Amino acid sequence: MGAMLPAAAAPREQVETTITLAAAQVTEHYVDVVEPRSLFMHGLRGLGSVAGEPGSSRRRSLDAAMQAEATAIGFKPQADLLIAEIMRFRAGRERDAALAAALRGMMAGLDPHSRLVLPAEMQPPPASVGLELTVKGGALTVVRPLPGGPGERAGLQAGDVLVGIDGRPTTGLPLPEAVALLRGALGTSPVLKVERPGAPAPLTLRPVRGPVQAPPSLRWTLEGRVAVIKISAFDGNTRTNLQSALDAAASRAGGPLEGLVLDMRGNAGGLLDAAEQLGGMMLPAGTEIANLRGRTPANARRLVSRQGDVVSGLPIVMIVDSRTGAGAEIVAGALQDHGRALVVGQKTAGAGTIQTVLPLPEGQGALIVTTARVYRATGAALDGAGVAPDLVLDEESGLLTPRSGSGSRLDAQTESEVAGAVSAAPSGTDTALLAAIKLVGSVGKPATSKAAAP
Repeated sequence: MGAMLPAAAAPREQVETTITLAAAQVTEHYVDVVEPRSLFMHGLRGLGSVAGEPGSSRRRSLDAAMQAEATAIGFKPQADLLIAEIMRFRAGRERDAALAAALRGMMAGLDPHSRLVLPAEMQPPPASVGLELTVKGGALTVVRPLPGGPGERAGLQAGDVLVGIDGRPTTGLPLPEAVALLRGALGTSPVLKVERPGAPAPLTLRPVRGPVQAPPSLRWTLEGRVAVIKISAFDGNTRTNLQSALDAAASRAGGPLEGLVLDMRGNAGGLLDAAEQLGGMMLPAGTEIANLRGRTPANARRLVSRQGDVVSGLPIVMIVDSRTGAGAEIVAGALQDHGRALVVGQKTAGAGTIQTVLPLPEGQGALIVTTARVYRATGAALDGAGVAPDLVLDEESGLLTPRSGSGSRLDAQTESEVAGAVSAAPSGTDTALLAAIKLVGSVGKPATSKAAAP
């Protein structure tokens, strides 16, 4: 059945408070106008997952409640129909599970990023299996096992698809819920059903959960006088760590840097403020990075550069891929829109929405609700569109080709030189990184901004 709300027997007052507060918060903060009736109807549908077999008395009652919901007038009568159905479940774990199912249903009617977060997810145990995961084409896919971690020791490989976790199918399972299922007590073993490309049949693996150190969110290397900085997530230390990396790279180079490669592959975002700060470090003070459009003042605002260009026009190439999302896309789009960086790799995820955590009462967890959409400095929507690189990497062939319309940034000689270097590279070479290092010396000073300055 999975994790549930706290097992204190939820009385009607608690259920009523939780449901009405959840609906009120969503109707106030959600990025689009949403009718309470729609929320409560989806809550009733969510109860269907725990209501038993068709034809049972509980199922018949639920069907009747959905019919009544369609015509009920007013917030309280509409809410009462859902609350009454939750109260039909026995007090204790059964009712707690029903309340969680109703809340999940309410969130499911919004968008893929809005969801219920249970207390167990907010305070995860210190043990997991050490996998970096993504959802690719609806499949829960291993990006890589963390070096030396439980997953690697159990034989998991990049490209493996986890089709089941402890008997639960993963198709359609949100990534955060899958991650929560993989966490658990130290020394325990989830049973993973794994499909591996080229394998004749699914594998069953049982990694032993252990303490897993998250990889650092920022790492750097030096290629000649070009600093290569890998940023895997935006957190509260990103701006400080980036400045430290730039200073350390310049010190090791023994003089001024000649270029900067920002590797944002696999960076799914993180703190919005950190993304704004990082983008602001590469653009003149006052330059628009992006703007948020939501229904409350906190979610309708411009993101602007406040610190100014700390690298003084240093040529920048940014590497992105299909897993680059949210805050990382904001930075990539801003630097591309203002002609400040050349973007290399694959089209980004198009995760151009902002989520806000709205706590539930009685320590019952929280709702993560989409509260704003992100628009680039050009005015283009980021959500669903992503950032198209100036130089596109074909995943299968490894070839890099200029995006249509990017010719103003790349001359024919540069294109030829980069294509030659990529085609001559040995198998297994990181062609995107190779191209970025070759290109950074050709980017030169920033081109004239393509986005209107504020």
